Amino acid sequence: MERHAPLPERIGPYRVVERLGEGGMGIVYAGLDHEGRKVAIKVIRREFAADPQYRARFAAEVGAARRVRPFCTAPVLDADPGADPPYLVTEFVGGLSLDAAVAKDGPLRGADLEAVAVGMATALTAIHDADVVHRDLKPANVLLSTFGPRVIDFGIARSAGGTRLTATGGIIGTPAFMSPEQINGRSATPASDVFAWGATVAFAARGEQPFPGPSLPVIIHRIVTGEPDLTGLSGTLLTVVRAALAKDPDRRPTAQEILDRLISSGARDPQPAPTPSTPSPPSTPAPAAPLAEGEAAALVEHQYRQAAGAGDPAAMRNLGVLLSQSGRADEANYWYQRAASTESHQPHHPYGQPTRAPDYRRETRPAYGKAPYNSAAVFSLTFGVLSLFTCGLTAIPAIVCGHMGWVRHRRNSERGGWMCITGIVLGWLMIGLLALAAWGSTLPDEPTA
Repeated sequence: MERHAPLPERIGPYRVVERLGEGGMGIVYAGLDHEGRKVAIKVIRREFAADPQYRARFAAEVGAARRVRPFCTAPVLDADPGADPPYLVTEFVGGLSLDAAVAKDGPLRGADLEAVAVGMATALTAIHDADVVHRDLKPANVLLSTFGPRVIDFGIARSAGGTRLTATGGIIGTPAFMSPEQINGRSATPASDVFAWGATVAFAARGEQPFPGPSLPVIIHRIVTGEPDLTGLSGTLLTVVRAALAKDPDRRPTAQEILDRLISSGARDPQPAPTPSTPSPPSTPAPAAPLAEGEAAALVEHQYRQAAGAGDPAAMRNLGVLLSQSGRADEANYWYQRAASTESHQPHHPYGQPTRAPDYRRETRPAYGKAPYNSAAVFSLTFGVLSLFTCGLTAIPAIVCGHMGWVRHRRNSERGGWMCITGIVLGWLMIGLLALAAWGSTLPDEPTA
């Protein structure tokens, strides 16, 4: 991890109190409005804000997002697309994300799983009613608040999961939860959100993404041509999720139809096997033009080449990974070096940090809240203080731990930098005093008269 920039004092009229996390769109801060109410402030990266097309799209979609009714979402409270950089203010939602909750406690079951499925369907219904498409519904964008699940980050054209939208085109969304039509380069629609809803519910029930794979090309190949793993689902919820994951977007139910089905039929009750007089649920059709696994890899490489050619360092690194996996090490090294060169020439500013290459095998989310204390820094301070009372016996451990802690502080942004410095200073101070005493003992005694 890279060292975080200092917190800005204010963003617009809001006082910044904490750094919450970082994503592809920018950095998220917790702030206070003039009434002392806590809000979430999302600051757009300057490299995106410098693009007039992006800024205009951001302004238009902020206006659309304001129309979304606050049902199971984090509503937009304020925004300033004309600021430098632009920012978006939403209601602050406390609680773990769905992916963090599953990682901590395992897959959801019973009423908990149903509540998440219904809450997300309710949120998508409100979002789609406002003519907004989420584009990146995934477990990291579902927060489990004390009042139920809340869908966040909706309706903003942005980079997510390290994949940016560039002037030449590219992918918007997180590939593991993207629909087949998005992977094939078509625009996201409400049906794409429905597919992401099904994949997210399947993740909550299974504990892993429904189209698993060891690499991005394999994941994309399975999304486009394979069947999902729906372990952990049963009854009506299984039927609805299977329909939502249909390859053909025209065969998927709408968010409103999903919500009606879940709250009217009872997702917990297993449904009896269909009889000849009862039509079976529609089967998932095969795609019109299935992609072979090699074609999926070529599609991903093409998308990343487009973004890399437009100057996106994250896409350059991702392209390097794909090239190295296929044995093209020389070209992979070229893109790695170009990504490093591009990032070294990007200006440093308080509101943005360079994006790191993502790991598509498991969705991650930035740690929210304050970073942990550095254990080596604590030891350094402890040994430094003890050296004052032990005639310098713990001075060297204080210095060693201090240097180790300082490296971790710079590399992982762990707290305790002042402890490292204090421990090192105390350790060298005691060594200096001991050296001075040793030197003094070697001086000849003053002759007595």
